[in-house]
Amino acid sequence: MGVHRFRKRPVEVEAVQWAGDNAAELISFTGFRFRTVAAGAAHGDGTDVTAEVLDVLHSTWVGIKTGQWVIRGVRGEFYPIDGDVLRETYEPVASL
Repeated sequence: MGVHRFRKRPVEVEAVQWAGDNAAELISFTGFRFRTVAAGAAHGDGTDVTAEVLDVLHSTWVGIKTGQWVIRGVRGEFYPIDGDVLRETYEPVASL
């Protein structure tokens, strides 16, 4: 079968950064698929997870660290992404 190469299609996504104090904004953005959690309690692994977003494509809650961005993907799914990965993968689009 071999190795195949692919290039990511140019798509626009919307994102909101989780600042630790803007839960209402994230709840509105995700349509109530966002919730805060006690630090590290989301997955019991001692990480800096302070919130979760529901990944509807996989029917699971995904941990979010304060400072990460929450992206609405092309299928309406939500997932966290670190700021440096966001900047490497996407470029800003002028707001209307």
